[in-house]
Amino acid sequence: MISGLFSGSQPRFYYGWVIVGLCFCNLAVAFGIWYSFSVFFLALMRDFGWGRATASSIFSVFIICSALTGPVAGRLLDRFGPRLVMPMGAALLSLALFLVSFTQSLWFFRLTYGVLAGAGVSLMGFTTNSAILSRWFERRRGTAVGIAIAGVGMGMTIFTPLAERWIAAFGWRGAYLCLAGLVAGLIIPLNLFLARPNPESMGLEMEGGAQSGGNKRKHPRWEMKVLNHEWADRPWTLAHAVKTRPFWMLMGAYCFSSMCYQSALIHAASAMVDAGYSLHLAAMYLGMVGILSSGGKVLFGFLSDRLGRELATFLTVCICTLGFLALMFITPQCTILALGFMVLFGIGYGGSTPIYPAASADLFMGGSFGLIFAVIFLGTGLGGSVGTYVTGLLRDVTGNYLLSFCLCIAALWTSCLLLWKSGPGKVRRMVRTQVNSPL
Repeated sequence: MISGLFSGSQPRFYYGWVIVGLCFCNLAVAFGIWYSFSVFFLALMRDFGWGRATASSIFSVFIICSALTGPVAGRLLDRFGPRLVMPMGAALLSLALFLVSFTQSLWFFRLTYGVLAGAGVSLMGFTTNSAILSRWFERRRGTAVGIAIAGVGMGMTIFTPLAERWIAAFGWRGAYLCLAGLVAGLIIPLNLFLARPNPESMGLEMEGGAQSGGNKRKHPRWEMKVLNHEWADRPWTLAHAVKTRPFWMLMGAYCFSSMCYQSALIHAASAMVDAGYSLHLAAMYLGMVGILSSGGKVLFGFLSDRLGRELATFLTVCICTLGFLALMFITPQCTILALGFMVLFGIGYGGSTPIYPAASADLFMGGSFGLIFAVIFLGTGLGGSVGTYVTGLLRDVTGNYLLSFCLCIAALWTSCLLLWKSGPGKVRRMVRTQVNSPL
């Protein structure tokens, strides 16, 4: 029925924008649950008597399993399509959260939340939704992906304070049961009803592709210009990509950036509580970080097209560094530092998110890009798992987060250097051109 409403050579509304909204919802729920662990973190330490390193190890397993499942999720998406893969991921995540609510031991928590939830989030997460959108959009691909990825920040905004309230009302076990029901009740039916594999399945053409009929007029627009044809024209496969330095530099950039950002997002609430803030207020500040990160994604997605990936990354790192400095010296008496962390870290962290996949596409665009990107993305699992654990361990040893956050800043600048050295701007960059389009 839906296909009939949108079929035809020139539909008044392009169904791809429904797919954008659907991907926004998928990412909001998946990453809302991802980042809500920061408020469950303190409750788990209190109930089980765990140290920060032990509690962080659960999230480390989660990140590793999420990253390792990425290539498998991409292959399943190619073979079975989003109407099966997305509900399957949501069902797995819902089951994991349900089982977590009954856990009594660390090993079972690592199995349910770490392994099962990590795999579920991967199936309905960043790499799969990005691959879906690439099939629907060409000319406005960056805009479509930027809007969808903003769901990550919105999920953080909604789920972090929501989880804190549910924990206060029902305990952490009851909160996980609520999350399990929300995932099953929202994501599964939405994807079964709305998801479509590509525009051709509905008799449509890809947005930005050749359109039939209509008069033409010239107007300026930004288009990607190839600067290194020898590199860009290669038939990139994973086997070829892994033999190049830029591939490993990008993976390293992902690794060090994840080491920084995941550590901050998981331990920020704990750091604010250490400084004298209530958990409720800390959760509210982290929720606002999510809103601001959504704006950062859209802003720096646009700026990276205009200024280049390297310069845009440098700007986000500068902004994030200032945010970290505010967090390191935060006190309840100095609200300006809390606001500074919220604004600067939110915009800087959010701004970095669309740059890394865009830089990867600049270097390795081709028929195997989905698999290449999924393997590059494994760097996030390594960096995030190590970073969150070491941050918690150093807090247990030193009694504060000062050394941990200094190492996060160092990792952030290392990531910037590696992305710069990978040289995406030497292969492709955006230029302004005159093109024909229908009136």
